[in-house]
Amino acid sequence: MLTAKNINYRYGLAKKDAFELQDVSLTLEPGYVSCLLGKNGSGKTTLLNLLYGMRKPKSGEILWKDQLLEGRTLADFRQEVAYVGEAWCVESMTVAQNMEMLSILYPAFDRDYFDSLMKLAGADGCLDQVFSALSTGERMKLEISFVLARRPKLILLDEPLANIDPVFKVDVLELLQKGVAENETGVLISTHLLDEISDMVDYVNVLENGRLIKSGTRFDVLGEGQLRDIFR
Repeated sequence: MLTAKNINYRYGLAKKDAFELQDVSLTLEPGYVSCLLGKNGSGKTTLLNLLYGMRKPKSGEILWKDQLLEGRTLADFRQEVAYVGEAWCVESMTVAQNMEMLSILYPAFDRDYFDSLMKLAGADGCLDQVFSALSTGERMKLEISFVLARRPKLILLDEPLANIDPVFKVDVLELLQKGVAENETGVLISTHLLDEISDMVDYVNVLENGRLIKSGTRFDVLGEGQLRDIFR
């Protein structure tokens, strides 16, 4: 279980450029899919970076299995938790070469499971292609297949459905659903579009100007007309 308690974080020195996350608390558990919903600039990526230990909060605590996320705990945490949203492959290498290299870093990586996920997503023909030649949608299906094959306890995804066509979106969501169902993997998906919320989402956390203004089940949060007014 990943828990953020009263997180505060500020960046930018000039007043007009400063941004602050204020008193953010949330809990993510294996087996459930949560959404971090907010407009561009609301602080979604900053919060994900904090949750993954890429930034350190000014105050508050981030706990993994009730242990503070720091030092040696952070190294073990990153074996069990995956982050999707940053450059992670060598562009000049083939997909297969990247997989061989990355699998060394993650002992839990299951190559047979990876191959089955790629086949499910219709991406098994990509293995011999140079990574730089892949489309945005192919890259996302590849990355999600890889992180699922690590069998993590939790996956953090930063706008995974942005800039990919509807067909690829269906494939990506199908892969995530499979991982949750088969491995009880927890998932946190950030997005700025309400229509990306699918039936697979259990909980929704709404971020506005650095504040978590609403949290609850998908039915409780998305059923409020006020929320839809915010994201028009």
